[in-house]
Amino acid sequence: MVDDLLCGRVTSFRREQGFGVITLDDGRAVKFDASACTMVPEEGAVVRLRVGPARWGGGEKALHVEPRGSSILFVPATPPTLDQQIATLQREHLVGALSEHVMTQLVADVFGGALGDTTLLAVIDAFYAQDSARARHDGYLRRGRRFPDDADILAEIAAMIPDAAIPRQLSWTRGGPIEAGPPRGNDQDPAEPGLRKTPGTLHVRLPDGSDRAVDVESLDDIVCLVNETLRSAGDARRLYPLDTDGVWHAYLVLEADRAKRLASVLPFATPPQAIN
Repeated sequence: MVDDLLCGRVTSFRREQGFGVITLDDGRAVKFDASACTMVPEEGAVVRLRVGPARWGGGEKALHVEPRGSSILFVPATPPTLDQQIATLQREHLVGALSEHVMTQLVADVFGGALGDTTLLAVIDAFYAQDSARARHDGYLRRGRRFPDDADILAEIAAMIPDAAIPRQLSWTRGGPIEAGPPRGNDQDPAEPGLRKTPGTLHVRLPDGSDRAVDVESLDDIVCLVNETLRSAGDARRLYPLDTDGVWHAYLVLEADRAKRLASVLPFATPPQAIN
């Protein structure tokens, strides 16, 4: 029915991947697939849409998108198939061991025997979860929003970026509990219902020999520190965040030109050109 359509504007669209984000008039951001559109999406386009629960990853997504104030229908863009996306990664020397046999095994063991509308990110995350050595070699880093206090993430990153000037972890100080509003998802400490944790503090030694204390709320803060250090050293490599909706975090170590090529298939949380 027409009266259940919401209004918004297309604020991002990855044409090669066939998906994007619509910001509703009430400020909410909703993801959409080109297959749900009655037109070819363009950034800035004003649209009407019907919203429903997302099948994967929780939250909401657009189930139907049409131009606002127009009845003209267009042929929607056709996104690449999952096989085509995987082939693009393999041309860039990622997931090289993801053979047809391995994929068949993943589908049976992880995806209940059928891929359905499983995303590329879900496939590569499952693949690397079964082969930590391959993940390290390919520069894939994955962690939950909260990670163990004794985890030395900087040492893991250093192993993924040979010969890079990476800060060295000296110590980690865990933040204390505070009562500041309702817990937010994984921020809640299961041992202390009703409380959430303040950021911890990571004490590091920088490549120039100076020490620094970094407040850490999530892995993003550590990655920003590493990227800042790589930039200062003139290193072309960076950790690029993938769009995981914030429940967990994943990154790939890439050089800028390689990241831009992979933007045609990988769901980067931040456009590669924005990470310099």
